[in-house]
Amino acid sequence: MKILIIAAHPDDEVLGMGATIKKLSYKNHIHLCVVSEGATAQYKNEKMIQVRKESCKKSSKILGISDITFLDFPDMLLDSIPHLKINRSLEELITRIKPDVIYTTPNNDLNKDHQIVFESTLVAARPLSSTVKEILSYELPGLKKTPFTPNVYVNITKQITYKIKAFKMYKSEIEPFPHSRSIKAIENLAIQRGIESGLHRAESFLLVRKIE
Repeated sequence: MKILIIAAHPDDEVLGMGATIKKLSYKNHIHLCVVSEGATAQYKNEKMIQVRKESCKKSSKILGISDITFLDFPDMLLDSIPHLKINRSLEELITRIKPDVIYTTPNNDLNKDHQIVFESTLVAARPLSSTVKEILSYELPGLKKTPFTPNVYVNITKQITYKIKAFKMYKSEIEPFPHSRSIKAIENLAIQRGIESGLHRAESFLLVRKIE
């Protein structure tokens, strides 16, 4: 099965579903698409764009991601890009790789890039125009517009260590506890979602569409 992971920024894929990616990689072909360069809004030094890309590549090797596409749209400025341009970029990628399943960013937080990528995913993977049979959004830490309300849980008890190891490749993005991007917070969220689903550790998702 071909699986496409769509991230707004480098590290979204790890924070949102790093352990699930590892689990899926055992039997599936995983393609990661990173929509923005994820650096210029946070760092003055443009060399950080390449640093974030290299971190993404190292992390992807740990998680078993087969291919990466960097679209290189400007960080935190996706709302300034014509929506059609982002839609077409994703549509071209989906047409080329023909994924069966897509995982994308959530629509519940205050990060505009995440919202826009979610919306563009739905447009690019619309029925009759793509091979996509299933779309899910993963959970990301940070400020929320509304609570994340998952309806799919994945047991990651055996893969959580890979998620932590992969996130450590993004050295510039790790924050001290109690920040939501701290190692401890990532571990705690996995425990929380595990408790909700009767598992030791879990990552949670919202099933957006499934066609059988």
